Amino acid sequence: MSLTEVKPGSWIVQMNYRNRSVFFALLFVALGAHMASKDYSVMVWSFFALQFLVYPHVLYWRAKRASDAGRTELNHMLLDTLMLGVWAAVLEFPLWITFILVVASTINLAMFRGLKGVLIALAVMATGVSMVVATTGLHVSLHTSGPVTAFNIACIFLYLMVVASGAHTRTLKLQETRVRLRSSEQALQSANLILKQQLDEIHALQIRLREQANRDALTGLYNRRYLDSTMARELARCQRDGQALSLILMDIDHFKQINDTYGHQAGDEVLKHLAMMLQTRATDIACRYGGEEFLLLLPGMQQVVAQERAELYRKTFEKTVITFGDFRIQVTLSVGIATYPGHGVTSDALFRSADQALYRAKSGGRNRVMVAQ
Repeated sequence: MSLTEVKPGSWIVQMNYRNRSVFFALLFVALGAHMASKDYSVMVWSFFALQFLVYPHVLYWRAKRASDAGRTELNHMLLDTLMLGVWAAVLEFPLWITFILVVASTINLAMFRGLKGVLIALAVMATGVSMVVATTGLHVSLHTSGPVTAFNIACIFLYLMVVASGAHTRTLKLQETRVRLRSSEQALQSANLILKQQLDEIHALQIRLREQANRDALTGLYNRRYLDSTMARELARCQRDGQALSLILMDIDHFKQINDTYGHQAGDEVLKHLAMMLQTRATDIACRYGGEEFLLLLPGMQQVVAQERAELYRKTFEKTVITFGDFRIQVTLSVGIATYPGHGVTSDALFRSADQALYRAKSGGRNRVMVAQ
């Protein structure tokens, strides 16, 4: 996994700053002790001091202000490796010093790039070495004095301890973060469960409210509002499928007299009995169209079948005796029928045709079924 893939934050800048500052300070002492026995110019010593004492702080200053800390620190580690390769060649590859520089460079990149980081570190360090060799030639002096060798061994030990300590600290923080995340996840799951239950309740309530908005309170049938929104859809479906659609419009004969004679509650019982009779087929859409007017929308039903159905309703309702207190009430129906496409190809045309047929049924003596002309 690359450094940019883990999307690091400021902690990487802080960790690298600590590791780099400690390691470069140790190198300043270790390499300086070795250089003291050699004849290096003031310029080399100046670059040496800038490299190992000032350089880590400059990189930290730059990384803190970078928009992409991860990418910046990756570039800084590559620059570290390049410069350590340069110093290994400048110092003529003393064995223990070169070993320390190689180990530190590969560890740094391996922490963020794995085995690929090791290979990159070796390649970049070789580039730094090549830059010096191409300029001054290849010079090799493997020997270091006893005290310098001992200090270099201590240096690499201390650096590895710093890296290990940092890794341990990060591991502990990651474990703490995992515990907090698990706790937060459990709390979130509980909250999601409660939220889901609330959403289900709200959804059920919305369905009930929608049903109530589309239903007639007295009879439980669909109301005219629902019919207006459904009629066009059903008509379009029948047009698309090449099916008939019949519309039965019925009116309770002399309903005003029932209210006047027996009272409005008796009239309500009559309406409810008719509503119960109309709820027979699942695909039918039964509506209370007006005060005592009812409408049946019959998708896929031909005129002949619709007429037979209407006659059955009329005869059944005529024979029905509705008990209300001490009263026995018998009522009749007048019915008008219109069928798509013969009696109209639009909703308004079908309604007009059915209404005209109902008018002829009522004016012709009531208690009868008439089909639109």
